[in-house]
Amino acid sequence: MKYFTITTFTIVLGIATLAAGRSILSEKPDFLATCSVKSSDVGACLAKNFEAMLHQWKDGIPGLKSVGSLDPMHIKRISMSQADGGPIAVNLNLTNVEVSGLSETSIKDNGTDIKNLILKFKLIEPAYKVTSDYALRGKLLAYEVNSKGQVIIEMERVLQTLTMHVTLREEDNLKFAEIDQVQIVWDDVGGMRVHFGNLFNGDAALEESADELINGSWRFFYEIIRPAIQQSQERFFKNFISKIFRHIPFSYLVEGL
Repeated sequence: MKYFTITTFTIVLGIATLAAGRSILSEKPDFLATCSVKSSDVGACLAKNFEAMLHQWKDGIPGLKSVGSLDPMHIKRISMSQADGGPIAVNLNLTNVEVSGLSETSIKDNGTDIKNLILKFKLIEPAYKVTSDYALRGKLLAYEVNSKGQVIIEMERVLQTLTMHVTLREEDNLKFAEIDQVQIVWDDVGGMRVHFGNLFNGDAALEESADELINGSWRFFYEIIRPAIQQSQERFFKNFISKIFRHIPFSYLVEGL
């Protein structure tokens, strides 16, 4: 079976700048702990810091206004396509994407190796919701589709593994992390519901039938699209977290490197 491949992934997230150049968070917030590289629980300490950032900065990161809010998070466009074969063969374009619920994410250490600059965490998301305009063309399970409208995707009990490989650079006597590689693995999802509004251009009965088919076999549907979800999220995380790491000195998070 062929899977979705990401053809385009455009994120409107600028880097905040000052007249003198790039913006840097001037003081470490009180809710962030400086973890010791010598500590046996440095990974757990870092996990708490990243979780605290999501909770404390859900409305936006100080000094990095162009990144926008973390919850809800806004993404300009996501495009996916699968050329042929299998039960899904579509071109799907999502625009004006809003993702809500991420600030409730729990983050746990999952084997961080700080000396080799490998950060590895388990993400536990109780529930989140994606709302977006869509344009869909092709075959979706048993249906031929060519439609535009709004799609709502709701997921619950999402478990993911996030691994980041970073390098360090020094600037103004502070160390900053640069992301070399990001890997996201979707370990499990407890439930998922999808609704494509106007999927059959106003045919409510056919739309309801498609909803029942997709959501009645959501696990099958999820397994087909999982590679595309992982790939798009990896690209997003590398872009998004890179901006945060350029703004927040890694020295605020870890000492002794």
